[in-house]
Amino acid sequence: MKIKITTLFLLVATNLSAFSKTNENKLENFHFIWNKDFYLSQTGEIFNKGALDKLGLVGLFGAEDQKFIMIDGFYKIQKKFIPHDLEIKSLSISRSGNIKALLEEGQEIKFQQHKLEEQLLRLNLFLVSNESQKLIKNFESIDLRYKTKIAIKYF
Repeated sequence: MKIKITTLFLLVATNLSAFSKTNENKLENFHFIWNKDFYLSQTGEIFNKGALDKLGLVGLFGAEDQKFIMIDGFYKIQKKFIPHDLEIKSLSISRSGNIKALLEEGQEIKFQQHKLEEQLLRLNLFLVSNESQKLIKNFESIDLRYKTKIAIKYF
């Protein structure tokens, strides 16, 4: 009887361990947390977060049908931010198409979805300018939603 119970216990432990390893391997493919409830891969695959928690993932927030827009937007924005040592902590999109990037340091940068490329170009031109070195220190937010202007709010 003890052998059966021990064997049963070992089988259950092995299965749980295999399940845990499978989940860990699967979680390595996830780069985002979608609306605080799910893990999201760069290809749009969703995994129920449940009791598992993986730190260091970028938060994406928006309507369910916008997850691919958000993944694409994250990569476009982060690609332009890297040369300027700016790192996205989370990205959200409103129903009206306003995108807000929250940076690791707590600052915000605001865009419009339909003008994202143009606004990223304008931001990059600003950040490489000599003037930006003085203006970019201690900013709270940058708003690029204006047609020809950049609004900077300071702490």
